[in-house]
Amino acid sequence: MNIVDDFNVHSENTVPSPRKKSHKTLWTLLLAAVIALACGYLGSYLANSQTEEKVVIQKVATPDAEDSITPAVEVAKAISPTVVSITTEKMTVNHFWFGPQISSGAGSGVIISEDGYILTCAHVVSGANSINVTTFDGAEFTASVVGSYEDGDIAVLKIEAEGLQAAVLGDSDNIQLAETVYAVGNPGGTLSGSITDGIISATSRTISISIESSANPYGLGINNRTVSLDVLQTNAAVSPGNSGGGLFNAQGELIGIVNAKSSGENQEGLGFAIPVNTAQEIAVSLINEGSYTAPSAINDGGNGAVLEISVVEINPAVAHMNNRESGVYVQSVQKGGASDGKLEVNDRLISINGYMVHTTAELSAQLAEYEPGDSVGLTVDRDGRLVEIEVTLAKGE
Repeated sequence: MNIVDDFNVHSENTVPSPRKKSHKTLWTLLLAAVIALACGYLGSYLANSQTEEKVVIQKVATPDAEDSITPAVEVAKAISPTVVSITTEKMTVNHFWFGPQISSGAGSGVIISEDGYILTCAHVVSGANSINVTTFDGAEFTASVVGSYEDGDIAVLKIEAEGLQAAVLGDSDNIQLAETVYAVGNPGGTLSGSITDGIISATSRTISISIESSANPYGLGINNRTVSLDVLQTNAAVSPGNSGGGLFNAQGELIGIVNAKSSGENQEGLGFAIPVNTAQEIAVSLINEGSYTAPSAINDGGNGAVLEISVVEINPAVAHMNNRESGVYVQSVQKGGASDGKLEVNDRLISINGYMVHTTAELSAQLAEYEPGDSVGLTVDRDGRLVEIEVTLAKGE
């Protein structure tokens, strides 16, 4: 009895067995871990479901292709088929040691008739022994030169074709400053059909360009001469190979023939084009007559006394940009005219009978002092040499 009582008393006052408490704690921790894992999985599932639903909601329908067509796209479709790529080959003969050499060139042109007349720049085809034309659809043709007027940098080619898409000619006299324009051509000679856009930066500029004329008598290469042109200025990007290509307005009308870009250091966005009215006048004469004679630039003063030449005035700013002297330069000499065989292209007029001439206005004023049939003494700067010339004035038309 005492043993039992002692045992019972002892049992009631003894700390519970540590082993039994350890089992309860382990089961509690396991249950908590299972619950936490289940909650985490459920949360992740719900989060992913919501994220996927947001992505679907944010999707935007793509518009139809026709809805994205802009006026510029329509203009591009209309003008692209009217511009062609031109490649040339020319042979230069050197009689000393190099022998014949063949060089290739590239440019652009604009179709001006359905039966294959093409307008381009004279410098693109000057001296070429062969000329090939590739149309917008990839058709290739051999071209012939109908006529070329180098002093205006305009030439007309002809290919044997029918049903071509010809450019619609605009009116370059109505061009507005900052008007939108598109240049189409073959930059680099390999990127045919390229289109760039820009604006008209100036409606009248005078620039000087170098024209390759004919091989010199000693076969030492090509004779280059400089001509001055009145042109349009644009910031539409043009590159070598664009020459002869078209400058179009926002209505898809041809307003100029691209012929030059500024190559000066740190000069960008300076492209130039011959006004289409000028190019058209020359082209019509080349097609109908095979040649073009510029109207005499000096035919005023009320008495009709003329030198039968065309001239261009280069102001000091333009002269500085082209590393030339400012003044009045002979641009062309009428064949068989009063100055034929006396004055030459690029002669700079210095004076008439001792009176200095700096501008075309001063030249006109001096000629107004004389009558047709009078002889005048001219002093000109020819390649850095002063030359004295006597000319009998003709009667202008």
